[in-house]
Amino acid sequence: MKFYWSKLKKPVFCLAPMAEITTLPFRSICKQMGADIVFTPMISSDAVIHNLTHTLKLAQFKNFEQPIIIQIFGYDGKKILKAIQILDKKLHPAGFDINMGCPARKIINNNCGASLIRNINQAIEIVKIIRYNFSGQLSIKTRIGWDKFDILPLLKEFEAIGVNAVIIHGRTVKQEYSGKADWRAINCIAKELKIPVIGNGDITDWQTAYLRSRNVSGVMIGQGALGNPWIFQEIKKQKDILVSSQELAKIIRKQAKLSIQYLGKTQGIKEFRKHLGWYLKNPKYKELRKQAVLVSDIKDIEKILEQLHKI
Repeated sequence: MKFYWSKLKKPVFCLAPMAEITTLPFRSICKQMGADIVFTPMISSDAVIHNLTHTLKLAQFKNFEQPIIIQIFGYDGKKILKAIQILDKKLHPAGFDINMGCPARKIINNNCGASLIRNINQAIEIVKIIRYNFSGQLSIKTRIGWDKFDILPLLKEFEAIGVNAVIIHGRTVKQEYSGKADWRAINCIAKELKIPVIGNGDITDWQTAYLRSRNVSGVMIGQGALGNPWIFQEIKKQKDILVSSQELAKIIRKQAKLSIQYLGKTQGIKEFRKHLGWYLKNPKYKELRKQAVLVSDIKDIEKILEQLHKI
């Protein structure tokens, strides 16, 4: 079934794109837990054009993950368009999202991510090039402004060009990830736009997810899902879930194996270390968390899981 942002059954609950985190192993766990829409980590348009083999690995997904959105970042509309056309032909995702919100210095210094909302003409030109040459579903993820809430006029421009949805992180670029997300600003945007608006920021439990979803088309969860993919299950069941040590061990083992299948033994375990630390973030697992950063193979993980059951 073809995906359309305009035909969403509201509210939807999405897994946010997170660099080096929402790759296939973790993302597929979240999908199985109930995430409605999942996003790949942001992918460089230049990397797609010049290093396709490596980049296809980053964008790789399983059919059961659909609808899945591939997020792209770049500074040149023609290059971003070319990258979208390549990935669309190779992978057939549900849609593409343009990153205009990443506050990382190295991204901004390359005139990508959040830098585009300071270069309005460039941002509009990029969106026009893509929209006029790509008929698939197109969304834009951005923030409420550079140092204050002033993104609305630009979003109205995007809507007029034909963007299908916007995802708004309720912080300014200057805030990065500090302070509280401004949901009043997000709700204001949703009220002013006709296209779907997905809100993002400070969603850490199912109750907050539902509270924040009242005035928008859906919410996006990032940090709140780290070590806790069950948040999507809780949202679907609308109740707290007590995760037993057996269930925790089961999911840790599952993701570890997926990570090895995805990246190989060495790199797979290396990428999984941070996830293992998040799964063990409960203070009672403090000693196990120290061991988590040192695991080098699946046997090391199994030793931790043996101790897990005894705590």
